[in-house]
Amino acid sequence: MTGTRNAGSSLESTKLDVSLLIGSEVVHRGVRSLLGHLARVRTVSTWPPYDRHAHPDGEGPHHHVVIVGFEEWRQLAELGATPAGERPWVVLLGDEAHVEKIPSRRNDLPCDGVMMLTGLDAAVLDTTLARVVAGELPMPAVLARTLLAARRSGPHRSAGHRVALTDREHETLGLLAQGYSNKQIAAALRISSHGVKRLVAALFLKLGAPNRTTAVIIAMNEGLV
Repeated sequence: MTGTRNAGSSLESTKLDVSLLIGSEVVHRGVRSLLGHLARVRTVSTWPPYDRHAHPDGEGPHHHVVIVGFEEWRQLAELGATPAGERPWVVLLGDEAHVEKIPSRRNDLPCDGVMMLTGLDAAVLDTTLARVVAGELPMPAVLARTLLAARRSGPHRSAGHRVALTDREHETLGLLAQGYSNKQIAAALRISSHGVKRLVAALFLKLGAPNRTTAVIIAMNEGLV
């Protein structure tokens, strides 16, 4: 893993407080070192997270992100039932050996993006964090291919048990699957951001998904996208 100062400069006004839940000390130190090169990162701590009251709020808007190793992912199960807007963003860090196991854990674990250890550097880390904060759905191509393969070969519900979506919800789901943020969805559908939030919340409820990543995975497995 290599670091470059200020890799990726978009959304620099949004500062991030990052917590690490990574069992491997070597990987933990490596990711912490990379985070130290990113201008958008305000603080770095070990999960459980820092005390928010111990840090001044005078640096503009800031958000909390948890970077979690695949083996430690289960420790965040309690966050799975928390509405996405009320919990930290969760970015999963794994390797190719973990990819095929990710869909089987989708229902009870929060996940807003996935990064691979292979090729991880400051630029990749910075871009992933920026996309997560923007409401997008970053995931490596190898995972997307695995999910699509599982969708083609895996069992689906019978037609009588398919999730019933409105036309607008179908449109929103398709845009979520393309990684659109709420702002981009609002522009594409020509509706307000509040309208998008209501549509996304309805999708989460109908699909039984706690977050965008889970919603798209379930939709793929159900043949909805």
